[in-house]
Amino acid sequence: MKTFEIKTLPRVIFAHTYHAERYSNTFGINETRMEVTYISEGSLQITRNGKEYRAQQGDLICLPYSPHEIKVNASEYHEHHTVQAELTWEEDGVNGLYLPIVTPAQLHTKNARMLIDQLICNPLLFKDSSTKGATLFLSLLYEIDKCNRSTEKETLPSDVRYTMRAKEYVQQNLRLPITQKSVAEHLSITPEYLCSVFKRVEGITLIKYVNTEKLSAIRTLMEKEHVHLYEATAMFGYNDPNYVSRLFKQYYGYNITNQPNHLPEIAP
Repeated sequence: MKTFEIKTLPRVIFAHTYHAERYSNTFGINETRMEVTYISEGSLQITRNGKEYRAQQGDLICLPYSPHEIKVNASEYHEHHTVQAELTWEEDGVNGLYLPIVTPAQLHTKNARMLIDQLICNPLLFKDSSTKGATLFLSLLYEIDKCNRSTEKETLPSDVRYTMRAKEYVQQNLRLPITQKSVAEHLSITPEYLCSVFKRVEGITLIKYVNTEKLSAIRTLMEKEHVHLYEATAMFGYNDPNYVSRLFKQYYGYNITNQPNHLPEIAP
């Protein structure tokens, strides 16, 4: 489970309601902005880092801007309510806020939606007082975290439930060898069923998800701790550093030992 530890007080930049027959937008690279949106009518398709997500009426969308471009599209009429803030954060595996791209309406998103509309209807709250704006935006993020951490008590569609549990298992065992079979056994389902539901919910295969999470962790370890490739790969359950190097080049289009300061979108 990837979480976010907020490092600075948010500064709310804008809050508005938008509707259109068709919609297409690309968010560029910016690592100090975050948008939270809910859909009041219609649906939106989000593409980030090679993964596709779909948000429908009542769903929340949380978009932490990142080194990856984010594309948002709607082919039919829709209406969304959005708040954008400037802040900084660090990805944290344990203690931060759980802010997935899409939070389904089934997780009782009403309180979060009310906070968004409060900022939209009362712009002076954040224009006249940065403290009040920051408080409401942090409350909004906390509501999203609460919604998603209560999933064990909710009746979610089985494909969403199994996918979330699979991702949690991967994050908790990232330094171990992970196979589709081992994850399926942990969830007490067949590998074939796991493969099908994970691809349907996340837009990529489970194995690609595992590899991208491990490759990202290896790259970070090499960059921040100056660990050699063969040492870092062994720490994340790979026996062959050459295989890891080839896999990284296949996914990202450049050599792992000569990477820029961020991961680009996964190569098709």
